[in-house]
Amino acid sequence: MPGGEARMDGEAEGGHKALPERGGLDPLLSRPRRSSVALCAALGTLMLACSLAVYFLSVRTLFGQEFDQVVWNGFYSIFSRRAPYLMFLPNLFTTEGFIISLICAVGLAGFVCAALRRKVGLLVQMAVFAFASALASTLWKHLTRRPDLISKAPVVNTSPSGHSTAMLIACLLLLMGAGPAARAWVVAGDWILASVLGISLVIERWHRPSDVVTAFFFVSAVGLYSMAFTRKSCMDNPGKRRSRPWLQVLCTLMIIVSVFGIAYGFYLIFQLAPGVGFDALWIQGPACAASSILISSSAMLGISLFGMMHQLTSAPLSAVGLIGPPPRPQSTRRRRREEEKRKQRMKIG
Repeated sequence: MPGGEARMDGEAEGGHKALPERGGLDPLLSRPRRSSVALCAALGTLMLACSLAVYFLSVRTLFGQEFDQVVWNGFYSIFSRRAPYLMFLPNLFTTEGFIISLICAVGLAGFVCAALRRKVGLLVQMAVFAFASALASTLWKHLTRRPDLISKAPVVNTSPSGHSTAMLIACLLLLMGAGPAARAWVVAGDWILASVLGISLVIERWHRPSDVVTAFFFVSAVGLYSMAFTRKSCMDNPGKRRSRPWLQVLCTLMIIVSVFGIAYGFYLIFQLAPGVGFDALWIQGPACAASSILISSSAMLGISLFGMMHQLTSAPLSAVGLIGPPPRPQSTRRRRREEEKRKQRMKIG
């Protein structure tokens, strides 16, 4: 029938035209779920609140400045006495040329990975995130004043830490640019790099422990906010979206461990509170341990939350998004082997 032929032609043409515009068939091909966007905003607000709370308690209170001073005075001697075989790490990670080269290499690797994946929108998102994080952190650090509550401490404001901010920005850039299969490995590597750098900065008296924790929470907040603006060109390609069990399990475990670590770190500080004001020597070891736990846990929490939300926003699973390329036909040799095995089974039967 002419009408039927016209209808079939129209359907065929419509099917061909819909291929490059799949966003009209499934909204999850062009944007994440609204619940994921809302969760990014909520978690970003939570991390920003944590950053502001740590900054206020450590910079604007007498107890916070005294605790930072205790760690500042005793961390180097305690670490060098108890772990002399690891002293090369803080020495290495506080070498200006090495740390700048490492940060640039990690961040550039993220951009290279995104470029190789041909993700133009992702490159723009990464650049905006890096610029916004660095600018906001610099303005915060240089436009706010540190009150002189104890005369023993230098009054220069070093919070949030610029080196910690730059390192976590580079680590999150690498996680954003990495392919889906490598994200679990990148999450683990990012946490190790950020933790070692943050603790090294405190050991070598470049920064107070609160400076590092504030920086980690703040950059994580900006990163989570940036995930809320993920759109089609920033997402994984349809057909290559998969559930990533290793990444999901790793991020879940890291979130749980980091929350318990932060709670335990503040519990130690609470226990040390009576001796902080008197500069008691017995509190130096536990205070340095609490600082190390808080630095490592804050880095772990920020990176794991970012990894989780990056997976949710860049690869929302849907019926259309899971459709991949057609399976490859079997090779002639494999087809012959399968045929021989089938014949043998028939003979045995």
